[in-house]
Amino acid sequence: TLFSTQSPFDLLIAGTAALTPQENAGFQLFGRIGCAGCHAGSLMSDNRFHYIGVRPAAEDSGRMIVTHRVADLGAFRTPSLRNVGLRSSFMHNGRFSTLAQVVDFYDRGGDFNAPNKAPAIRPLNLTPVEKAQLIAFLTRALTDPRVASQSTPFDRPSLYSESAFVPQVLAVA
Repeated sequence: TLFSTQSPFDLLIAGTAALTPQENAGFQLFGRIGCAGCHAGSLMSDNRFHYIGVRPAAEDSGRMIVTHRVADLGAFRTPSLRNVGLRSSFMHNGRFSTLAQVVDFYDRGGDFNAPNKAPAIRPLNLTPVEKAQLIAFLTRALTDPRVASQSTPFDRPSLYSESAFVPQVLAVA
């Protein structure tokens, strides 16, 4: 298991660095509007399952497939936000391709409702400046530069199938 622990946010917590003013404003906003309720702790995730309105709950069973509890209909695990700025798709179904789309989704309070929708998912009425601050915090501040540059220990591992140890067929009899 690898732990990404050298993001600017980690260094802020350690007292060895500071965030930019825009990132800091985004961090404060992150806590004020309730994001930290689910995206908390060292992994920036509560590791719990929530329905947030990405799709109609009845069309996307989610955790209910495992628990058979109606309360888990459409619920998916809260993902970690560590290195979230490096991702190319977001939400459990890859519906969004930018963090701006994700912030807009949460700003409008999700797209679908159900009785088990998480209470924290509600219209936020963020200004364009607040959205930019939030995105600034989510991108550089939560990204470990070693992960971004794919340097040790976060370099891409070689798969066995890519190694010189895989037997080669030289001739077919």
